[in-house]
Amino acid sequence: MGGFKKSLLIASALFFALAPGYATDEIIPVEAFSNLPNLSRPRLSPDGNQVAYFVDLQGRRALMIQPFDGEESQIIPSGENTNLTSFRWANNHTIVLQYGSTWKRFEFNTKTSETRVTAFNLKTREYTWLGQPKQSRTSNATIYTSQNERIVDMLPHDPKYILMQMDFELDGRSSVYKVNVKNGRKREIIQDRPGIQQWFTDQNSEVRLGLGYYDDEFRITFKNHKGNWESLNQVDWYKTYDIEGFTAQPNVIYVSGPSEHGTDGLYTLDLNSGKIIDTLFEHKDVDMSNIVTHPVTGVVIGVGYTTDFYRVKFFDKTMAKIQRSIAKVLKKDITTLTHAAKEQERYLFLSSSDQNPGTYYLYDRGLKALNVIAPVRAHIIPEQMGTVKMVNITARDSINIPSFLTFPAGKEDTKSLPAIILPHGGPFGVRDDAHWDYWAQFYASRGYIVLQPNFRGSGGYGRTHRYSGFNQWGGKMQDDLTDATKWLISEGYADPERICIVGGSYGGYASLMGLITEPDLYKCAISINGVTNLPRIKRDDKNNSIGGRNWIKRMGLDGVDDEQVSPYHRAQEIKVPVMLISAEDDTRVSYRQSGQMHTRLRELGKDSTYIKLDDGGHSLVTAKARHTLLTETEKFLQKHIGN
Repeated sequence: MGGFKKSLLIASALFFALAPGYATDEIIPVEAFSNLPNLSRPRLSPDGNQVAYFVDLQGRRALMIQPFDGEESQIIPSGENTNLTSFRWANNHTIVLQYGSTWKRFEFNTKTSETRVTAFNLKTREYTWLGQPKQSRTSNATIYTSQNERIVDMLPHDPKYILMQMDFELDGRSSVYKVNVKNGRKREIIQDRPGIQQWFTDQNSEVRLGLGYYDDEFRITFKNHKGNWESLNQVDWYKTYDIEGFTAQPNVIYVSGPSEHGTDGLYTLDLNSGKIIDTLFEHKDVDMSNIVTHPVTGVVIGVGYTTDFYRVKFFDKTMAKIQRSIAKVLKKDITTLTHAAKEQERYLFLSSSDQNPGTYYLYDRGLKALNVIAPVRAHIIPEQMGTVKMVNITARDSINIPSFLTFPAGKEDTKSLPAIILPHGGPFGVRDDAHWDYWAQFYASRGYIVLQPNFRGSGGYGRTHRYSGFNQWGGKMQDDLTDATKWLISEGYADPERICIVGGSYGGYASLMGLITEPDLYKCAISINGVTNLPRIKRDDKNNSIGGRNWIKRMGLDGVDDEQVSPYHRAQEIKVPVMLISAEDDTRVSYRQSGQMHTRLRELGKDSTYIKLDDGGHSLVTAKARHTLLTETEKFLQKHIGN
């Protein structure tokens, strides 16, 4: 990399200007945390002459398309009652957009989460709905708008078409269509099968894998190297390993499975023998998280994993060399290759850390030039953020609970701070790490120390850690949070009289259950879109969700009636103030759960505050919802555990 130079393009017609920060003695405004990122998920056009990325447009996500030659940029808004969730370049003048929304379906008589896929032509500025249904002339079946439209393959060698899956009969059986991105015309290439909701392709864009649920039975069908479809439910190797992708050889696949360390590694497996051929990646502490494919060819070039931060181990020597070179220049932060152009050697990198939400860079290998595109959050100054420390906490039964501790800026050595325990949602397979987190960093900016425990059930630390959380709602998963809280006290970090437990989704459930299982440990709790009534959500999932009959088997506590680990049914035992927040358009956990919990608490004479959000969904994806969340919880926390 001789002659490598670092050049900066900070303020120009192409890129954002860096915004000023705030004085070190000034309280950072809520908006700096609640606003959506200024720039996220950039992707280069195939020819490398344009970049598209998400921006914040009046509190909702929009897509900016910017040519490098200074030509006029274009912006695509989310639209009313919809949010852009992803996008792909089909070719140099067509972008395929995926939208998410919440609708009241008359077919189901309930609110549902929907996805729509649309093509946008940059030259004509016209939209084409790629999932628009068309009544068959030969079929008598009723044709509806598919609830979920999903891109299966972008067909990189055939840029006029993509593969999509849709379920026009709304019977839980998806078909795969080859769709023209210019006019939306489509042809069915894989017929639906009972219990198959998702289809996947190999490196040659051939559909080779289908999976889903039929009632409470998980089904997986696989097209073997002989061209025959077979069920993998009874295949011995599939009982141990999960399919991660396809190699160039039709009888060899990538799989993940248990290593000698108990964590999941990445391997190649021979379909003829069912045996492992080669070990590609193993880590003694954490699982592999995903395979990394070449942005142009789609060939597997590495594996992603998360210790404190997400990292990539490249198998491809060229990519590894490029990664090392950029990391050497950017030095202190974690540098990740995120995308590349197809027709010239231009690459996008993200450099981020615990204090830095990230800055995107464009690397032109031919020119040996590294240019700043823009920071992810222009108003966040890393030096003003809290630092994050990874800690290992030993639970009462000697299980290790990997956790992350966020300190208020400049208070790493301060003891007896007001503290927040922030359990993640999920709960199974989800995890927290050390990357900048708007929620934890906001509370740290207000003087709170924040602990995020990866309790059993969390992902990333081996199957034993993940599986040991099954059927431990209100049990060992809750005990882990209790033990983590007591560790925070014993280490002198937290003032035992000023601790609140706060969480969303499952984390909201755990926050409320924490008040019941440990009535003297927490001074308050906040639940956001949380499960409050366990029997009800199990009933709703069973009746209204594909696969619901299967996954509710992991909910609850072994040997205990559901009402015994349901906050609503044990509300009488809550002794401290509670705040409940829910979004009306949340289709995962009905806002009525929080509303009914609030009513129950008030009837019992408890201190309860309830806030209903107009939108934002389960994950609070709008700036308005996040602003309300942070503003209201800040006031609540200040009242009950603040200085």
